[in-house]
Amino acid sequence: MVNNMATLMAYTENMAEEDRKLVSSLGKQVTLWCFDCDKDRIDDANLLSTKMMEYIDNTNLSVREKCISKYEPQGITIALILEESHLMVNTWPEHHVLQIEVFACTDINQKELESIATQTFGAKRVYVYKYE
Repeated sequence: MVNNMATLMAYTENMAEEDRKLVSSLGKQVTLWCFDCDKDRIDDANLLSTKMMEYIDNTNLSVREKCISKYEPQGITIALILEESHLMVNTWPEHHVLQIEVFACTDINQKELESIATQTFGAKRVYVYKYE
């Protein structure tokens, strides 16, 4: 597994310093780009939803609303609106790609997300980007 850590500054690099500090104080963001995933597993809406709900439960986050969109012939988007902000999942089974993004005003358990990506969805390469 590849685990490259980078700070996502692209959308704040042109901000004034005081605005960047404000954005940083509003929450933390972790985005995982996962490659060479099992295409059948990342196209299983029930499995994806179950694993994300387990993550939510294990990290003491709270879901307010859930939306799951299954696309034809393949692909899924899951949006979980949290008390603490949101968790998004997007899949591209034809490319064996899974993307997970969490934005929260609390700590984010990145290691558990990486474990889900590799253990459940078979990701061979995981790139983690953080903004905090």
